[in-house]
Amino acid sequence: MTQRKGDASQLDTDVQAHIGRQLRAGYVDILNQPVPDRFLELLAELDRRQDPGDRDEDVRQNRSR
Repeated sequence: MTQRKGDASQLDTDVQAHIGRQLRAGYVDILNQPVPDRFLELLAELDRRQDPGDRDEDVRQNRSR
């Protein structure tokens, strides 16, 4: 592996670019996967348990931003 002059702890820019491409490819695969049904069920349950008054306040706060 080639390293930059003066700093042996730094990775070569080609190596960094390759690692970056591999990470992006992995993240794209993860982001394209559907949300598991169990997560959707948990989110729906949280929405049902949330006080409707709190939800209205959240909406008002978001609109004022």
